[in-house]
Amino acid sequence: MKSNFFRPILLLSLIVFGWVNQSCQSDARNATRIPPVIKKSRVQWENDALLSLTDLINRGIDSDLNYFKRARIYFEREQYTEALDDINESIYEQDNVSEYFLLRGKINRELGKFDPALEDAQRAEALQQSSPELYVLMADILQAQGQFREAAGYLNQAMKMAPYDGGAYYVKGMLQARQGDSLASLSSLNYAMNVNPKLLRAYEQSIIILRKLKNTDQALIVNDKAIKRFPNEASLYFERGEIYNVLSKPDTALINYEKAAAINPSYNEAQFQIATIGIHLRQFYKALPALEKLLKKKPQSKEINNMIGFCYEKTEDFEKAKGYYTTALTLSPGDQDARYGLYRIRQHENEGIYQTYDREENTRPDYKLLDTSRVKISIIKPRGTTNIRIDSTRKAKIE
Repeated sequence: MKSNFFRPILLLSLIVFGWVNQSCQSDARNATRIPPVIKKSRVQWENDALLSLTDLINRGIDSDLNYFKRARIYFEREQYTEALDDINESIYEQDNVSEYFLLRGKINRELGKFDPALEDAQRAEALQQSSPELYVLMADILQAQGQFREAAGYLNQAMKMAPYDGGAYYVKGMLQARQGDSLASLSSLNYAMNVNPKLLRAYEQSIIILRKLKNTDQALIVNDKAIKRFPNEASLYFERGEIYNVLSKPDTALINYEKAAAINPSYNEAQFQIATIGIHLRQFYKALPALEKLLKKKPQSKEINNMIGFCYEKTEDFEKAKGYYTTALTLSPGDQDARYGLYRIRQHENEGIYQTYDREENTRPDYKLLDTSRVKISIIKPRGTTNIRIDSTRKAKIE
């Protein structure tokens, strides 16, 4: 009886003891557990690194090295202007480190500054730099400058050291294109794009080659891929306009040229195409702003002056048209386009004078129209004939 009474109490005690013991063990485990690593995206990591490097630079700690590290991050983020500023600071602090000159050469190459880029690459080589990056850079700069034999030498050296480098395949594709082997060039450029999707030049050159081969479908596919990767690159929209120009779709081409000019207002080729197609489509209000921007850069261009004159002529602003045609004639006295333009305007003005004269004559108050219904018309009768007798006895005396 007693044992039955204490059995539930004992059971309850065991349950409570087990729960307390388990709780203690859980607390001990939680105290020794390593917290999970917080995963950061690449952008977050780069932002944190930039903040840290900026703080170190501001405190003057290893300035040249930290400027170099920050420049490398800017370069990877395609912020080339900021990268150039930082690497210049690194070289100012320490001018005998080959990696600094190599990075500055790569930045200058992306900015299209070929001569400074070549000087930096040569300086890096003189400082005993012998990486495949350097040889690819040298090959790329030399092929862009038309020195194909020297470029091929550096390319072969780079591909021995790094046979799968995307930049090397880009240079290889360019050299193959120069030799007229378009299919091999496209293959190399396609490999370069797949290995290094950041290589904008590979997309651009592939589109140009496909467009020249009249393979517009494939050119549009590559162009779409490039625009998704580089949505703010004006050259890609310009090339898209060129493709639609080949397809004889001027309206769509004009839209893409306008996008290119909106991204980069100083894109002269895009502005010129806007003007040309605008005139062709008789959309002079679109052509004129583009031509005026071009004229600011090339005020001595007779062609641009003639095009602006033509636009004003067609919009019937003849005074402005005459001014631009006259300027074109001053720049080139024998220019036929300007002469014909001025001739057309004079003809139009003369027609206007004659029309005005006729209109004034027709509206005179004393001018009366003839009412033919009130005019009496008499029939003209022939006169009567008189018979004159001829005296045959009389003869004319002829002396």
